Amino acid sequence: MKFETARLIQLQMLDAELGQKAPSPAELERRVKIVQAMPLEIVSRYERLKNRYQRPVARLVGGACEGCRVRLAASAASRLRTDGSVQICDHCGRFVYFDGE
Repeated sequence: MKFETARLIQLQMLDAELGQKAPSPAELERRVKIVQAMPLEIVSRYERLKNRYQRPVARLVGGACEGCRVRLAASAASRLRTDGSVQICDHCGRFVYFDGE
């Protein structure tokens, strides 16, 4: 799994935790460090998606986006399985990743 994908997953997990309680300064600092390690275009897209969806990052399950359940193009699904790159669902716009299952 590429670093951007891993960071997106970490960011989503941290945001889910922070959404349930008031964040501590350490948690906010951890979020800032994750965000600073990612390209600006990925962060800005993530933030826009976060306003629209509770989970802006979804797994590839059976060739489909776990968020909207629409099948990805065969070429995009294949790239996810082989190189772990970040892909975008053509239907809902979420980041999609493959975790080997």
